[in-house]
Amino acid sequence: MGQVTIELAEPDDAERLADISKRAFDSDIEVGAPGEGGPPGYDSPDHQRRMIEDSFGDYLKILYDGEIVGGTTAYRISDTHYEIFNVFIDPDYHRKGIGRESFRLIRERYPQAKRWTLDTPEWNTRTKSYYERLGFTQYGIFRWVPTFELRAYELVLDPDYEVELTKIADATDENQRYIIDGTVERISKPKEVFSKKDNKYHQVADAILNDGTASVKLVLWDDMIRQVRINERIRVETAYVSTFRDEIQLNVSKFGRIAILNQSSK
Repeated sequence: MGQVTIELAEPDDAERLADISKRAFDSDIEVGAPGEGGPPGYDSPDHQRRMIEDSFGDYLKILYDGEIVGGTTAYRISDTHYEIFNVFIDPDYHRKGIGRESFRLIRERYPQAKRWTLDTPEWNTRTKSYYERLGFTQYGIFRWVPTFELRAYELVLDPDYEVELTKIADATDENQRYIIDGTVERISKPKEVFSKKDNKYHQVADAILNDGTASVKLVLWDDMIRQVRINERIRVETAYVSTFRDEIQLNVSKFGRIAILNQSSK
């Protein structure tokens, strides 16, 4: 096996990374993908360049004997929680142990990370076995892609680590961000509202979320409405509270999401 290294990607790497990304994600048709394709911008040099220049994450290029053969992005969620996004390896370099070694190097690069998370399509047999061999376990699913579910995986490196959950009864500070678990008791019928923020009409519904300490109205906008179902236990990561007509409501933050817990994809 050759030498695997990782480095921060540079804007000049964008075209090479876009080419590898396209071929890597298109090859997923061999492991269950419904057709060729990938995440938004996966084949665009301009998109890759914007990702490289994005201050919210570290776009890492994966090298094999000094040649770029893949890439991924590491996002800091909190001081101890990091997320991996869009892992891809050149199909010509599959089955050489590059993915396994690159993740070892990523762990070394971020020794403060006690919990790693990621998501992967439920149909992808290659990534399922790969991540589970690395020690990841599935804690739920995401439904943010309309046509298929994604497995929500986590790798906890510290046995004493616990997700910093907030009870609904304690979520009262409008200036804070929270991670909240609860069971969906009911969901209102969606209604159309006009938003002055973007001068557009949107669909909005309310889900009643209960965690045993209290209930709260979780406001769901547009595509999030279809992601939530009655009697499912969900985690809102991250959430904030606001007050509407003297009632505290829970909202999904701008870069937040909803995980459906204790669910496995097919």
